[in-house]
Amino acid sequence: MVTDHIKDFYSDLHFPGRYTQDDLELYQREGVNFNVYLREINRAMCNGLRVLDVGCGTGLVMNTFAMLYPNSEFTGVDFSDSIDYARLHAPDNTHWIKQDFLEVDLEPGCYDVIICCGVLHHIPEHERALLKIKTLMRPGGTLLLALYNPLGKILRHIKRINYNSPTLFEDQENNPFELSFTKGAVLNMCRDLRFHRVQPSCGNHLVNLLSLFNSSNGGLAIYTFTND
Repeated sequence: MVTDHIKDFYSDLHFPGRYTQDDLELYQREGVNFNVYLREINRAMCNGLRVLDVGCGTGLVMNTFAMLYPNSEFTGVDFSDSIDYARLHAPDNTHWIKQDFLEVDLEPGCYDVIICCGVLHHIPEHERALLKIKTLMRPGGTLLLALYNPLGKILRHIKRINYNSPTLFEDQENNPFELSFTKGAVLNMCRDLRFHRVQPSCGNHLVNLLSLFNSSNGGLAIYTFTND
């Protein structure tokens, strides 16, 4: 099955990469600007929200969020062995589930923020996954969604962008399954589910999220939606 190949690939790859506790502390000291995605909910994150990271991988992004916002509660889901590495550096306000997202049993309507960055385009049943995300979000919750954009990937090759990370190269060039989505396709999918677009950032970059592990972009576009 395609899903098994994807699981094996990312279990071996440990995406988005390995890191140390010192790395996480460095990201905080350098002031990684997550406000690009969270400018409307940054204060609420400080006060305490429930956050779900779909396809969290090695937990680099989620563990950094958890350290930045100790009053919030974070749950990471990933079906690959990468999540075992995430637990090694996990703050106390994190919870990890090693399971296929489509099969995991989570409480509906309880998450204030759901992060799904660089994941949905590797899921053959991506519409089913997006519907599940919808059911897990509380009314008024926020979805941070990043997907491959076909134009962005073309521009990456035209500009001959070099990968700073072997892990990112493997993810971009050798993964067993991927899709790409135009801006219109993403907006149509989310509109059908009654998501309200807050702040799209379309192009061939993921801004600061990918800068966490010092890598060139991979033709991603990031969108922010609320659950109406």
